[in-house]
Amino acid sequence: METDPTVALYDFYGWLHTNRKRVLAGAVVVAVIAAIVGFVMWSNSQKEASADQALLAAPSILGMAAPGDPSAARALLTVSQDYSGTSAGAAAQMLAARELYLGGKYAEAQEEFTKFIAAHPGHPLVAQANVGIAACLEARDKIPDAVQQYKKITSLYSTSPNIIIPIKLTLGRLSEADNKPDQAVQNYKDLVMLQDPNDPWVAEASERLRLLVAKHPELNPFPQQPGAAAASPVLNPTEAEMQLLAPPGSAAPGSQPAAPAPNTTPAPPPAAAPQASAPPAVNQNLQMIPPATNATPAGNP
Repeated sequence: METDPTVALYDFYGWLHTNRKRVLAGAVVVAVIAAIVGFVMWSNSQKEASADQALLAAPSILGMAAPGDPSAARALLTVSQDYSGTSAGAAAQMLAARELYLGGKYAEAQEEFTKFIAAHPGHPLVAQANVGIAACLEARDKIPDAVQQYKKITSLYSTSPNIIIPIKLTLGRLSEADNKPDQAVQNYKDLVMLQDPNDPWVAEASERLRLLVAKHPELNPFPQQPGAAAASPVLNPTEAEMQLLAPPGSAAPGSQPAAPAPNTTPAPPPAAAPQASAPPAVNQNLQMIPPATNATPAGNP
C-alpha cells in the first residue's frame, strides 16, 4: 500500500521538529565550512595578486639590473620565499636560479633548480629545471655527471623536440671534446636527419658534422652513393632499329645528316638598301627612356 504524500510530509515535519537542534547544528557547520572555503579562496587570490606585484617589481624584471647581478637574484629569492605556494613564487625561484647561473654561482644555481623540482614536481618548468642542473654541472667541469643528466633528460622528454634538439647538439659537442667522434657523429646525424634548415640547432649540427667528417671520413654517416647503373640495352634501340622506326625521307635520330648538294644557280644581285625614314617628331616635354636591359640580379657576379 502506497503512503499518502501528505502523511509523509507531516511525518517529515514531525521529525524536523523533534530533531531541530541537530538540524540547526548541521546547517551551522555547513555554513562555517562554506565561509572557510570562501575565505581561503579569497586569501589565495589576494596572495597570488600580491605575489604577482612583488615579482613584477623585481629589478631584473624591470630591466634595472644587469644579467647575473647578485642583488637581482636575492630579490627574486625573497619573492619565492615570501610567496611560496603561488605561481609567481615558483617563477621567481626559477628566475633566481637563472640569475645565479649567469652570475657564475653555478653551485647555488644548481641547488635552486633542485629545490624547484622537489617543491613543484608537476610544474611545467620542471624540464627546464632539469636542463639547468645539467648546465650547472657542465659549467662546474663535472662533464661525466653533466652527460648523464643530459641523457636522463632525453629519456624523460623524448617526445619534446624543443628540449631534445638543443641537448642532442650539446651531447655531440661534449663527445667531440671528450675525443669520442663516433658518438658526436651519431648525435649530429640525429639532428641532420630532421632536415629543418630553419632550425639554428640543426644548422649548427650540420656544420659540425661536415667539419668532423672532414677529419674522420670513415665516420661519414652519409657515404656517397655509387654511380648510376648503365642503361638497359632493351630500352636503348640500335641504330638499325632507329632507321626502321624513322619516317620516310627523314634521318634517323643520332645519325649524321647527308651533306647538301652544291647549289649551281647564280645568286641574285643584292637589293638596294631601303632609304631610312625620318624619325618621328618627339615632344620636347617628354623624357626619353632607354630600352630595358637584362640586369644581373643583386648578389650575382
